Amino acid sequence: MKEEIKKFWDERAKHYASSPSATTEDIFLRELEIHTIIQTIHGINLHGGHLLDIGCGDGYSTLRIAEAIPTLSFLGLDYSENMIKIAHERLEACPELKHRIRFIVGDVAELKQVCNNMFFDLVVTDRCLINLESTEAQFQAISEIAAHIKPDSYYIAIENFIEGHNNMNNARHSVGLPEIPIRWHNLYFKEHEFVHNIERFFKVLEFKDFSSSYYFATRVIYAKMCQMRGEEPNYNHEIHQIAVKLPWTGQFSPIKLVVLKRKAV
Repeated sequence: MKEEIKKFWDERAKHYASSPSATTEDIFLRELEIHTIIQTIHGINLHGGHLLDIGCGDGYSTLRIAEAIPTLSFLGLDYSENMIKIAHERLEACPELKHRIRFIVGDVAELKQVCNNMFFDLVVTDRCLINLESTEAQFQAISEIAAHIKPDSYYIAIENFIEGHNNMNNARHSVGLPEIPIRWHNLYFKEHEFVHNIERFFKVLEFKDFSSSYYFATRVIYAKMCQMRGEEPNYNHEIHQIAVKLPWTGQFSPIKLVVLKRKAV
C-alpha cells in the first residue's frame, strides 16, 4: 500500500510538473493553507530558527512561506523523488532564497535517517500524514517528528479529520448532494484518537477550522448550484476566490490546522 501511494504522488508530480496543482486540484485551498500557516507562525512569535517542512511536495508552499518569513531557514522533505526534483527547479528560479532553503528526499517514517541529530524550532506537515497507510504508521510518524523538535518548540499540522468530513457530507445531503468519498490513498484522523496519541509528546494549543467556511461555500453551496444548472464544478470558478476571504465559522471541512507545543523531555 505504501509503495502504491508513493507511486501515486510520483506520477502526479510528472503530470503537473511545475503547476501549483501538483498536491491538490484546488489551488485556492492551497493558498488558504499557506496564508494560515504564515499567520500561525507569526502568532506563535517565531521570528528565527530552523523549520522542517515534511511532505513538502513540489516546494511551492515552502517557498511561499520562506518569502513571507525571511528570518527562518527551511529544510523541505518528501519521499517522492519527482516532487523534490520540481522543488529544486522552483528553488533555482528563486536565487534570493537558496541560502535559506534545502530540499531532500526522505520519509517521515524514517526521519532519523535523513535528519540524524538535527532538532528544529518548528515542524510543519500539510496533508502529509493522511497519506500514510495505517493508523499505526501515522502515530509512529508523529513520534519521529517529536524526536526532532526542540523542547517547548512547535509543530503545525494541517491534516484531515473524519468529523469535519462527515459534517460536510451531512450538509451536502441536506440539499440533495451525494457525499464526497475519502480518496483511496488517504486515511483521515479521528480527533479524539489524534489528541490521545500525541499528548505524551505535545500540548495542544489550538485547533483551527480555518477552511470550514471555504468548504461550505464551495462544496455545498457552489456544488448545489452546479447540480441545479447541470454543470461540473470548476476549481477556478470565482466563488473559490471569494470563499478564501470568508471568516472562519462552523466545522464543515475535514481539513484543520492544529498548533502543538513540544513538551519538555
